[in-house]
Amino acid sequence: MTGEGTDRFPETPPSTDIFTEDLLAGETALITGGGTGIGEQIALAFADHGADVAIASRSMDHLEPTADAIEQRGVDACATTVDVRDPDRVAEMVDTVEAELGPVSVLLNNAGANFLTPSEQLSTNGWRSVVGTILDGTAYCTFEVGERMIDRGGGVILSMGATNSVRGAPYYAHSGAGKAGVHNLMQSVAAEWARYGIRANTIAPGVIRTDGVMEVMDEATADQLVEEDLAADRLGTPADCVPMAVFLASPAAAYVTGSYFVVDGGQLLSPVPG
Repeated sequence: MTGEGTDRFPETPPSTDIFTEDLLAGETALITGGGTGIGEQIALAFADHGADVAIASRSMDHLEPTADAIEQRGVDACATTVDVRDPDRVAEMVDTVEAELGPVSVLLNNAGANFLTPSEQLSTNGWRSVVGTILDGTAYCTFEVGERMIDRGGGVILSMGATNSVRGAPYYAHSGAGKAGVHNLMQSVAAEWARYGIRANTIAPGVIRTDGVMEVMDEATADQLVEEDLAADRLGTPADCVPMAVFLASPAAAYVTGSYFVVDGGQLLSPVPG
């Protein structure tokens, strides 16, 4: 069911060819922040492997082209706006998705926010905006969808973390703290909700070359990072995160919950001397 590629909407990354085309058939996936970057690429891959896919963000402008690309893969799509910091809007989003596509069986918490600032200059509003999107938004979506999954007897919850949540996040303290909270939240609900057939895991990318990342990182900084910190000798791409998400959403990961999966090109490794 692989879709035809374009510059913005490429075919499923070759690394997912190991999965059968119908691996996610019968699933309904909801992806926040699904109109751009990592979320967009995972949405397309879920569709390529048979899932109906809903995408949500604050702006419909980001969503409609991606929704069209999802439908071109031969599955159903839903695009809806949401501010994940508002639990009432989150509930409305899930109601809209389930009215159009049916019960959500896979949730991917991907909505995020970030900006560069020294910690001593981080304003209260700046903190609230970023942590509110990353941690509060993930919590509100998880609790809203999780309650419904409990009633239905199972589901999969995935959340996008980040490697800066485990090694400190200089100049991104708000983002690092929020992502650390996401990891703990996934572990907590994984332990509580396993009895209901719900699996919850965190995917932790390193530095991924997206438009959002490159807005806060110039090319010189990116080059320095690659040279000094990345064993893989390149920045990651959104496509690098896709196979992990497909695997964790699928029955192949039926015995995997509460875990933290790093996709960082070796950034967390100790540097090789010399």
